[in-house]
Amino acid sequence: MTGTEMAVGATLVKVGIELLRTAPTGIAWISSLIKGREIMVVGQKGAGKTTFIDYLRFGLFEDEKAHQTTKESVEHKTRFNIKMGRDQSLELSVKRVVDLAGQIGPLEHARLVFERRPHAVLIFTDLTRPLNGESERAAATWVREFCEHLENKWRANRKRNNRIQCIILVMNKRDKVDVKRVNSRQAAFRKILAAELHEARGRMIDEIAIIPCALVTNPDGTKAVDALIAHLAKTLAR
Repeated sequence: MTGTEMAVGATLVKVGIELLRTAPTGIAWISSLIKGREIMVVGQKGAGKTTFIDYLRFGLFEDEKAHQTTKESVEHKTRFNIKMGRDQSLELSVKRVVDLAGQIGPLEHARLVFERRPHAVLIFTDLTRPLNGESERAAATWVREFCEHLENKWRANRKRNNRIQCIILVMNKRDKVDVKRVNSRQAAFRKILAAELHEARGRMIDEIAIIPCALVTNPDGTKAVDALIAHLAKTLAR
């Protein structure tokens, strides 16, 4: 992680996030200025996509457990808000979160993202798996194939409205690896994103963020995932 990105992450954590919870439907929906955003969560099988969505929707943060999305995609339509800032002046209303099953592979993930045209895409990778190789278990292989296919779709359909405002590459399971691996993976992913994604960036004005994350109980608690959500909310607010 570069010094700049570490500083940005620290700043986002300091901003603070309040998730408004109500039972039994989870995080409550409140009218806000930033309405109706759709988020798609893609990535490797077992990389933590569903666990992240559970935290995003309900504020749940648990011990590590095995989970696998068995359907091609799961659509979470429960509206919820994320409130940020000292005076909670920024509210992001999420209309829909779509969770894609990892086993359908990067090409199908790219096709579904292209078809649905979400406002934000979170690409989940697993820091404990190999970086390169022919298998989809290799993180760089998965990301490269996803990006290539998504870019080809948009290049062939330039007149189609691309609503993407935010793409974040999430390096999950930060708590299981050392800093050296985090830094090397970040550099490798940065090269892939710069080479492969152009038309697919849609309305984005900033560089694609690459954010380390931990989604199970760990000594740093929820700081990493809160920073991730803060970045998502601030980017979609523009």
